[in-house]
Amino acid sequence: MDDLYVFHLQQELRSVETHFERFVENHNHLVGGATPTEMGSHDALWETVEELYKEVCSKLNRLISSSKVESNVTDGARDCPISSLDGHLVDLKLDPLAIPSFDGDMCKWLAFKDAFETLVHHSAYPEAFKLGKLRQAVNVASVPLIGGIYSGGYQEVWNALKERYDNKKQLAELHVSRFLNLKAATLESSQSLLSIVDTVHESLRALRVMDIPIHHWDAIAVPIVVTKLPAVTKRDWCMTCSPTDIPQLEDLLKFLEKRAHSLSSEPSTALMVCRQQRPVRAHVATTDAALCAHCSLPHRIAKCPTVLALNLEQRFEAIRRLQLCYKCLRAGHSLRQCSSGNCRNCGRKHNTILCRAKVNNASTLGSSITSPVSNNVPAEVQTTSTA
Repeated sequence: MDDLYVFHLQQELRSVETHFERFVENHNHLVGGATPTEMGSHDALWETVEELYKEVCSKLNRLISSSKVESNVTDGARDCPISSLDGHLVDLKLDPLAIPSFDGDMCKWLAFKDAFETLVHHSAYPEAFKLGKLRQAVNVASVPLIGGIYSGGYQEVWNALKERYDNKKQLAELHVSRFLNLKAATLESSQSLLSIVDTVHESLRALRVMDIPIHHWDAIAVPIVVTKLPAVTKRDWCMTCSPTDIPQLEDLLKFLEKRAHSLSSEPSTALMVCRQQRPVRAHVATTDAALCAHCSLPHRIAKCPTVLALNLEQRFEAIRRLQLCYKCLRAGHSLRQCSSGNCRNCGRKHNTILCRAKVNNASTLGSSITSPVSNNVPAEVQTTSTA
């Protein structure tokens, strides 16, 4: 192919770009005066025309490039191989890179700005095309300055967006605050450790992009991160540190990455920790239950010599004061909720050591015991213990 053909292709490409600029300009005017119900059809038209524009430009650019390559081959000027398959040039069509959306969240601004400037702002696309891509990538509902009937040309809108969100002071405060307020990890799990690592990397990377000197923050950053670690991980990290040298933040993050990968192969780590703790709690509970609630000696209250030495009314008073069940002599539930057995002497709903019938039998043998029924005895117990 000769140079005339390449020139013709370049002219066609410029013509397509001009027509697309005119379309974008007219489309913006239509959108500015459209009602909410008409926006769907305008958006559909934009997507269709934009897809055709990109497809035509892609084909023309490939033809121009292949024509130049063939011309260089003919002239012997090519000194590097071109990918081929069975002697034919391979025509690869790559999917366009997606521009991250921006909804006004300051945390997302730096990532959006870098991607948009690389893919669109610094490209050779027409200004109208850049403005259309900017309006597509930014949520108009969250960032109203992008919309409106007429918001100016692309450069004006882009400058206004940067003036509002590209605020170094606010961005620095935001990412420093995010680093200082790391969420503490309570479990020895891979997910919790990687969450800390990712947050630290994202915050410090953002500060580094803003040319803030974070390279010498180890003496401050490491203790902050260590306070957010679970107990076992914190202990293992401290065991690896020098007693005199200041640890490096990068070494701590690598240690956490390595430990997270080791924990990921042990999914039941948290469950194992809980199971290891259960016997300790059970032992404490058993020990407490074996102590008498009245004298704190290791026997049941039903066998307590001090309680058995009291008369029946005094026993009722002691049980009431300790807030124990009148049936099983344990705490934590009422007489109505108790599932323990009844009195072994009379079969009614009270403990055997509180049985009035037993006391009455003792009275017939000559014992002098005061009647147990008093205002301090619950009505339910009085009723069930009355012969």
